[in-house]
Amino acid sequence: MNVARIPRLVARSSHQIARHYATEVPRRPIGGFRGGLFGFILGVTLTGAVGYYYLLDEYHAASSLLLNSVEELQASTNRVRDYAKKIEGVEKQLQKLRDQTVTKDQLADLRTEAKKLYDSLNIEHLELKTHVWGLEQDVHKLSRPAQ
Repeated sequence: MNVARIPRLVARSSHQIARHYATEVPRRPIGGFRGGLFGFILGVTLTGAVGYYYLLDEYHAASSLLLNSVEELQASTNRVRDYAKKIEGVEKQLQKLRDQTVTKDQLADLRTEAKKLYDSLNIEHLELKTHVWGLEQDVHKLSRPAQ
C-alpha cells in the first residue's frame, strides 16, 4: 500500500513545484466596481476639463467678436451723429438764406413800387419842366417891354 501511494505523492509534489516556478504573474484582485468607478471619474474629469477649455475658448472668441461689433457700432454711431450735425448746420444756413431771400410776390411788389416811383419822378420832372418853361415865358415877357 505504501508503495502505490508514493508515485502519486511524487507526481503531486512535482506538479506543485512546477506551479511555483511558472512565469505566470499572480493576479491582484482590484475589484471591478472600484476600477470602473475610477475610470468613470477620470473620464468625466478629463471630458469636463476639455469641455471647459473649449467653452472658455468659445467665450473669448464670442467676447472679442462682440467687442469688435460694439466698437464698429460706436464708430458708425459717431459718423451718423457727425452727419446729423452737418445736416443741422446746412438746414440752419438754408433757413438763413430763406429768410434773406425775397419771394416772387415780394419781387413783383417791389417792381410795381419802383415803377410807381419812376412814374411819379417822371411826372414831377415834367411838371418842373412845365414850371421852368412858364418862368422862362414870364421872364421873356418882362424882358420885352424893357426894350
